[in-house]
Amino acid sequence: MALVAQIFRVTYRLMLALSVSLLCALIAMTIKLLGGNAKVVYRVFVLCRKSLVFILNVKIEYEGKIPDEPCIFMANHRSYLDAILIPSNFPLVFVAKASVKNWPIFGWGGRAMDTVWVNRNSKKSRNETRKQLKIRLEKEKTILIFPEGKTHTGPEILKLNPGMFHTVADGGFSITAIAIEYQNPNIAFVGNDLFIPHFIKTF
Repeated sequence: MALVAQIFRVTYRLMLALSVSLLCALIAMTIKLLGGNAKVVYRVFVLCRKSLVFILNVKIEYEGKIPDEPCIFMANHRSYLDAILIPSNFPLVFVAKASVKNWPIFGWGGRAMDTVWVNRNSKKSRNETRKQLKIRLEKEKTILIFPEGKTHTGPEILKLNPGMFHTVADGGFSITAIAIEYQNPNIAFVGNDLFIPHFIKTF
């Protein structure tokens, strides 16, 4: 019976989490296509974030103060859960790998939220990212960057990619450092992990 209950719970959580994410991504895309502003789109993301935290039964403890002005968030990177843990008083924009842009659900939501897509192997793309960061900050958006460039189990952090630090310094942007840590280190999504098996193991 215990095994049946576990299978039911993880299946329920997976299907509901994907359904909520898909619905919110479609709503956000529709709002953007109809000319809705970033604050409205961000409200959809906040609703999605809170719903996922509830569905997945994630307990979050925060330390520190949320900035009261747009800034650059720089955080360590552990898991796909990281994106739904970080609160912001301003529309949140992600800096993400260009390959994610074409992913279903996550790519759609990222486009709606005005994500900056960067190809770290392209100097042209990195230069364009600098311009886009400035534009979004001028529009009173907060930007989330994972300077490690990939997920890592920890507790230490990987070598940080210096490019974004140069971008931030050149623009005179304010940085808020964020440390993310999980009680269970196995939540880290790294290496050759596949989403569905990892989700089942975790939830």
